[in-house]
Formats: sequence, structure tokens, C-alpha cells
Amino acid sequence: MKLGYAVPPEVAQAWDAAVLHDGVNVYASRGGVPGEAAGGPRASPPVLFDVASLTKPLVVGTLVSLLVKEGAVGLDVPAVEWLPRFTGGGKERVTVRQLLAHSSGLPWWRPWFEQAMADPVAGRAFLPPVERPADLTEAFARGREIVEEALWAEPLEAEPGARAVYGDPGYLALGFLLEKAGGAPLDRLFAERVAAKIGLGDTFFVTAGRLATGQGPCTGRNYAPTERCEHRHEVNQGTVNDDNAWAVGGVAGHAGLFSTASDVARLGQEWLLAMESHGRILDPRVAREFARRDPTPGSERALAWDTPSGEASSIGSKLGRGPLGAIGHLGYTGCSLWIDRDRRLVCALLTNHVHPGGRRPAEMLAARRAFHDAVAKAVG
Repeated sequence: MKLGYAVPPEVAQAWDAAVLHDGVNVYASRGGVPGEAAGGPRASPPVLFDVASLTKPLVVGTLVSLLVKEGAVGLDVPAVEWLPRFTGGGKERVTVRQLLAHSSGLPWWRPWFEQAMADPVAGRAFLPPVERPADLTEAFARGREIVEEALWAEPLEAEPGARAVYGDPGYLALGFLLEKAGGAPLDRLFAERVAAKIGLGDTFFVTAGRLATGQGPCTGRNYAPTERCEHRHEVNQGTVNDDNAWAVGGVAGHAGLFSTASDVARLGQEWLLAMESHGRILDPRVAREFARRDPTPGSERALAWDTPSGEASSIGSKLGRGPLGAIGHLGYTGCSLWIDRDRRLVCALLTNHVHPGGRRPAEMLAARRAFHDAVAKAVG
């Protein structure tokens, strides 16, 4: 399939795109990556992108759905059942469903990494690279303690279920909940229960411990750079762009995953197949429940997923308009995944839009819309 489209260089230095139609890979191209031309042969190993908030549906959404399928987690059970310190001010009434739907009443964001920066132990992870210890295990363990304490102490801004406000804190909580319910660290749960099951060889969390020891799949890889970070005194490359995720060691429920467009599309295809009762790891009934728009007043989101928000949606003007609609999600760094259920299309577009000086929302929105409209035109 020929799109006649490329991400403009002023929008992103590097990009990677993949489209599946009826389960067939009909488009794969990338640009701006050193040594590769758009549409040319893929390098080995491929360039990996920090997919930012795509971590929410791909990791948290997928793992919660698996545990719901097994009966280990209930969507309408209060999160405090797994997180005993998630109490006070009504938090003990917040359900797993409300965390997934961004309707828990938690704030959209807090700079908890600043508390870690100020700590004599956790702050070592925020030193300039030349001053930073090679082994940050202790720093990240302390950073996680600080972020957890802040999360447990954070008051609700609204009654659970009264409003929907997109944000990160609820997914930090879900990441911790998954570790309790699943009995293993979040990155291991994803690697063993998702990536290994459907062959995602280029999708994983990058932890500083793995990079320092030269172990695991994240070493010896090419990474697209993201922002120039004033808090870490460097350009983030091969380390998570999100500072709260960095403070806890690079593995969090709201950010931390690295991947390629082909892998992101493959996991999107697993969700599409599950909604059609053909998935390998996901339960069809649970997958369809996750894809249903949440009834919270004013919400346009599903469980862990987003849905098209009218004509201005990043899915463009043509896709996702059928009876079944579409689900998808965006990532702060310039990444997106959209699944058009009626056309049986899965579109993954990964970019490092924030490199080097930060995001420009209007330009990124236009690029995403143009990409998806080009896909719709090519498919017919």
C-alpha cells in the first residue's frame, strides 16, 4: 500500500509507521532515522521509540484485562483491596474501573519527581550524567518510596465517578496494583504474559539497571532521542522521557514502554481480534467491555483506551466513523495507535516529536490527521 505521506521534518526528527488491514501488514515505513530512507529496508536492530502514554493501554490495559479474565481482579472492586494505603478522603471507594476510565477523582498530574530530586539518595538519579553513580538501584528504590508515599497522600479533587479527567496518577496506582495482583514487577508481568505470548521482541521497559549491567533486551539498541531534560541535564535517549517514571526506575503504569511501530500494531491487532472473538490472549467479552465508552459524564474515553473526539480527533476525518467506531491512544512524545473496528485497520505512528525542544500540539495533531486520512484514502 502506498500512502504518499511522510511526517514533515519540522514535526519530528524520526518516525516509524505500520498499518495492518484484515490482519495483513500493508504498510511499513520510517524516516529521519540515520542510515535509513523512508520506505527503505529496516535496520537491524530497529530504532526504538519511547511510546510514553501508550504504556497505559498496551501494558496496564492488557494486563488488567488478563487478570479480569482469570478472576484475579474485578473491575468494580475498590482498588484498596490490593493497595491498602490507598485510603482517605474517599479514595477507598475508587474502583479499578474508575482508575482505568480516568474518573477516580485524582488530579491529572503532580511533579512528584521534584521530591525525589530533593532527596539525598533518590536525587542521585537526577545528577548530571558525569556525576551520576553507575549503579542507581538504591536511588530508584528510594525514588519509588517517595512517589508511592506522595500518591497515597494525594487527596481526591472530586468524588469518584463524578467527572473524567485524563491523567497519570491513576495509572501509577494501577501499575502498583498489577504488581500486587500479578505477583511480579510490572516489566516482568508484561514481558512474560504479553510480549512473549504474541512475539513482541522489540517491546519492553528500559531500566537503568539493565543498561548499567549490559543485561536484558534493552542493551545494544538504537533509541530515538526525546526531550532535552533540564532535570537530568541531558537529552533523554534510551531512558524514559517522563520524569515521574524516571524517579521510580523507568517502569511505571503511565509511561516507560519502548517499542517499534510494527510491535505496537501487532498488539493493537490482538485487541482487534479479541473484540471479534479471535484473540490469542485476551478474552472477547472483557476486550469488548474495555472498548465501550465509559458512562462518566463528559467522558469520551473507554477503559484504558480513548475514542474519537468528533471531527477534530487525531484519527482524522475518515477513520473510526462506522457503527463499531474506533479505540486508540496518544503518547506525549509523539506516538499514537488507532484501531478502526469496522475497517479492521490498525494504525501505529511513532515519532520523537518532542526532540529536542518540547511538543507543539497543533503541528503534531495535523501530522496525525494527515497520516490517518492518507491511510483511509489508500484503503478505499
